[in-house]
Amino acid sequence: MNIQEQNSQLIDDFIFQLKKAENTKASYKRDLELFNRYLSKTNISINELNNNTVQMFIDALEQGSIRNKDGKKYSPSTINRIYAAIRTFCNYTNQHDAVKDIDINQTEHISKLSPKSIETDEIETIRLRISNSRKPSAQRDLAIFDMLYLTGVRVSELVNLTKDDLEYDEIEKVYRVHVRDSKNKKARSIPIQKDKFKYIKRYLDSRRDNVPYVFISQRQKQLTTRSIQMMLKEYGITPHMLRHTFCTRLARSNQYDLSMIASLAGHSITVAQRYTTPTEKQKAEAIAKAFSLD
Repeated sequence: MNIQEQNSQLIDDFIFQLKKAENTKASYKRDLELFNRYLSKTNISINELNNNTVQMFIDALEQGSIRNKDGKKYSPSTINRIYAAIRTFCNYTNQHDAVKDIDINQTEHISKLSPKSIETDEIETIRLRISNSRKPSAQRDLAIFDMLYLTGVRVSELVNLTKDDLEYDEIEKVYRVHVRDSKNKKARSIPIQKDKFKYIKRYLDSRRDNVPYVFISQRQKQLTTRSIQMMLKEYGITPHMLRHTFCTRLARSNQYDLSMIASLAGHSITVAQRYTTPTEKQKAEAIAKAFSLD
C-alpha cells in the first residue's frame, strides 16, 4: 500500500466517525483527497503534518499552482472550505499545531474589507524593540521582519528562500529577491533598494555556515512558518500584517497600478483591489479638492 492509499484509509476512518450530513461528509472527503494528492507527491503521511506543509498547500491553491478540474483557480471561499476540512481532520488527529495561524485569504465577502496595515512610526518602533530584545536571534529576527515588510512575501515563501534567490543588480543598484512557487520555479522578482537591504545584509554577513537557506534557526536548520509566526507574535504582529502593509504602501504611493501590485505580491488583480481602498483622510481630501472651486 503506497502513501496515497494509506492516507485515503485514514481519511475514510475520519469520515466514518463524522456526525454530519452525508453531503457534508462527501465534501470533506473530496477536499481531503485533493490534499492527499498534493501530499503523495512528496510522500508525506496525512497523519504526520506540520504547519509548513499545510501553509504551502494553501499557498499553492491561492497562487493557482493547483487548479480545479476545469483548469481554473480555486475561489477564496472554496479554499476556505478546503482549509476547514483540513483543520477539522487535524483537530480529530491531535495535529493542532499543523493548522495554527495559517496565512489564508478570507472569503470574498470578508476580503473586500480594507486590510490591517502597520503605520510608518510603528515600523520603526517594532524595529527598535527587536534590536533591543537582547535575544541571540535579534539580528536574524530584524532581518526577517525587514524581508517580510520590504517584499510582502508569504511566510511560507520566506522560509524557502535560499541565498541563490538573492541577487544584486549592479545596473539598477538594487537587490532582487527571487520568489519561487510551490513547484520550485521562479514565480516573481521583488527589488529592494540597497540602503533598505542593510539589516538583511548585516545578518547574512554575520553567518559562518554553509546552510543554503537565507534564514535559519540557532541550530542551523531551516526555519518553520510556525517559528516565524511565534516570533512576530511577541511584537503584536503577524506575517500577513506585513504583507498587507507592503501592498497598501504600493497602492497609496499612487505610483503603481493594480497589475504591478498583483505582480509584486503574487496576487490576482481581484485580491490586489483590496489594497486600493481609500482611507477616511483620503476621502476627505478628495472631496475637499473636488469642491475647492465652489
